[in-house]
Amino acid sequence: MAKAGDKLMVGAEGVCPEINGAFTGAVSTSMLDSLGVKWALAGHSERRVIFGETDEYINGQCLKLIDQGMAVMLCIGESEAEYEQNLAGAVCAVQLKKGLAGISKDDLDRVAIACEWTFFVAVLM
Repeated sequence: MAKAGDKLMVGAEGVCPEINGAFTGAVSTSMLDSLGVKWALAGHSERRVIFGETDEYINGQCLKLIDQGMAVMLCIGESEAEYEQNLAGAVCAVQLKKGLAGISKDDLDRVAIACEWTFFVAVLM
């Protein structure tokens, strides 16, 4: 990675918002930091659908990453049913508001937003 310099960053697909305790199989921010990981995804559609990650849990991930000096890519997006009911804007607005709750304006430079449609990800699989 030394040759890549600041042109390459290592990210993680997920993180556990808990730092201590018995969370078998979970990856903490301290584990990621020890490997040089600078950011992680939160709210990916597969994690929302398959693992039932809630907006509150996702917010915990975002807050923990920011608190540990890392960056977060917050994923938002509607399901196919929500899309068909013309609820995309409302769903994304709620996910955005809840995902970013408690993050200061000064820390928003460490937040990226990715919009993904859960039904589109499922179609590609």
